[in-house]
Amino acid sequence: MTDTKTLPQTPATQSPDVLIVGGGIVGLWCAARASDLGLKTFLVEKGRLGQGASGGFLGALMPHQPVSWTSEKQYQLEALLALESEVAALQDLTGIDCGYLRCGRIIPTQTEKKRAERIEWREAAKQNWPAVSPNGLPLAWNLSETPPAGDWLYPEHAPLGFEHDTLAARVAPRKLVAALHAKIKEKVEIREATEVVSLGDGSRVTLDDGTDLFPGKTIVSAGWGSFLLVANIAKTTLGRGVKGQAALLKPIRPFDPNAPIIYFGGLYIIAHENGLIAVGSTSENKFDSPSDTDHRLDDLVTRAKKLCPALEGAEVIERWAGVRPNAVGRHPMIGPLPQAPNIIMATGGFKISFGIAHKMASDALTFATGGKPQMPEMFELDYHFARAK
Repeated sequence: MTDTKTLPQTPATQSPDVLIVGGGIVGLWCAARASDLGLKTFLVEKGRLGQGASGGFLGALMPHQPVSWTSEKQYQLEALLALESEVAALQDLTGIDCGYLRCGRIIPTQTEKKRAERIEWREAAKQNWPAVSPNGLPLAWNLSETPPAGDWLYPEHAPLGFEHDTLAARVAPRKLVAALHAKIKEKVEIREATEVVSLGDGSRVTLDDGTDLFPGKTIVSAGWGSFLLVANIAKTTLGRGVKGQAALLKPIRPFDPNAPIIYFGGLYIIAHENGLIAVGSTSENKFDSPSDTDHRLDDLVTRAKKLCPALEGAEVIERWAGVRPNAVGRHPMIGPLPQAPNIIMATGGFKISFGIAHKMASDALTFATGGKPQMPEMFELDYHFARAK
């Protein structure tokens, strides 16, 4: 990142109201929320802002299945709907186009069992989703017999038609990171290439350059690194990292940049407005290097080209890998550590982080300012600790 603002070291900046550890998508939203509240805010990132899992290019914002409705699904739904307005306001403020579009998602249907299941999902969406999005677009889980026009999906992969979810959206992750940075850089002290070597109890935090900070509250939003940062305090492991790989391809002929996301068997194919198509992603629980790509990505690209005509002859122009935070309770983790209430966790969003990070940040700041937000029980620290034993 560039244009990072570094303020002179003064007692005021050494004693911020809020210290945020981690400058990925959740940490940046936390900083934005804190600065909006007028809080003195200090953000520390061990690498660059948006590095790691937030620095990819997929940007899929996909809702949970509408069946078996839970408080977690309701939380994600509210977040996805609110993001439409959040991104619009951010773009107006910064002048940075974040590549947001409610493009929808299609899923090929290949078996009668899946087709019957999807009919149930269609009815559940009518019950659990609003009829329209905040800007008036209809929201539904539709069943269609033929693939969409524009040579976007080979019909032989959808012998029984396909599902079309119109709630799903996409965003350009790196542009969203850049817009959030632009929003906060004049209000928040930002230290990149700086590590926390001791969290203490959250009221005295030591950086790797020897600086001691004395924050009112410390929010840990360092992705999968969050679990290691608090392991000695929590006396247990609260999560792990799951590696994902993705590729960015340049097609040899024009395609519709508004095309819906293709999702099939864990594979994502996402059209972006810059004329490129993103393909991902793997889910690797064991890995040697967080940032290296390998044959698993080659296999994804091969699968994608068999599904999507627009990728015929397309050139891979970038390969990417990053590690996403998967909390031990398999849900986002938000709230104060029982052993150190000055430390507030805000991590564990795994594959849905970009769609809910702004809402996670609001809840973390509610905790930081003495409140208790309304959120699903499975997001609370007690829930995760119970599953860590």
